[in-house]
Amino acid sequence: MVQPSYTIRFPHSVAPTIDLESSTMSAKVVALAGASGYVGKAFVDAFLDLSAFQLRILVRTESSLRLKIETGSYQEYKKRGASLYAISYDDEDSLVKALDGVDVLVSTVAAAGLTSAQIPLVKAAKQAGVKLFFPSEYGGRFTKTKSPLLQAKKAVVQAARDQGLPVATLNNGGFPEYIFIPLLGFSFAEKKVTIWGEGNTKITWTTAHSVADWLVNVLKSVPVSQLQDKELQIQGSAHTLNQVVKLWEQKHNDKLRVEYRPLKEVEDRIAADPNDFAAILLQGFDAGYAHFDRNDNALYPGWKPDTVESVL
Repeated sequence: MVQPSYTIRFPHSVAPTIDLESSTMSAKVVALAGASGYVGKAFVDAFLDLSAFQLRILVRTESSLRLKIETGSYQEYKKRGASLYAISYDDEDSLVKALDGVDVLVSTVAAAGLTSAQIPLVKAAKQAGVKLFFPSEYGGRFTKTKSPLLQAKKAVVQAARDQGLPVATLNNGGFPEYIFIPLLGFSFAEKKVTIWGEGNTKITWTTAHSVADWLVNVLKSVPVSQLQDKELQIQGSAHTLNQVVKLWEQKHNDKLRVEYRPLKEVEDRIAADPNDFAAILLQGFDAGYAHFDRNDNALYPGWKPDTVESVL
């Protein structure tokens, strides 16, 4: 029987060394956690397309993932130049070994792993001498919410600070390709949109592809030291929900039926269930949590983000 061709590296553990020139250097070695998700795949493609880094993809070794490792997209990533590193979030030694020599750790783990994956990553990254950690943020600044999911994100950032691990958060508003779905009121196939509130609050929209494109180019050109302990914000475009409706109508030369519902409906949903993340998003959009008064777009002067129209 011919064994499938795949390699997962188990690097030797060595004490991290201090590079006296690192403060003026951009990243060379990047590790990515959460590569199998929607956002993670966009990030992998961006890193590999740019070909400016040694990319390590952290791969969980649970049996349920073994088939993916052997035959799925991971093998395509390996062919394109990525290295696969076997890890378990329950095995700190495997994490430290995989992160040894890494400049920047980027996490795109999904909601289920916000703390269970990222807290172990934080501890291991500190031990391994990682210079910068990007946690799985990629959204708005929901400052006044008790959502367990959003509180988990805050806990990860605080854990990094407590460990003394340099951290940078990256927020981009809403992913339009993720937000424009029936659950959040956008039933374009039925030519119907439901808006809670008046729909006149500006919202920042940035596709996952554009977020990844911005980040990899910034890591290529900006010294790591200039990104440490920063709250980064980027904006592909800014449109109200009413403007999104108009953009769809202009693109398709058609009309949408728009129903306006009281914002209290989503507020009541949150009161009944703090885990109702769809309601939390809808309330946050209306409150302006997904729109920024400043952005860091200029860190990548050549950035050409996708337009909202491109995903409508």
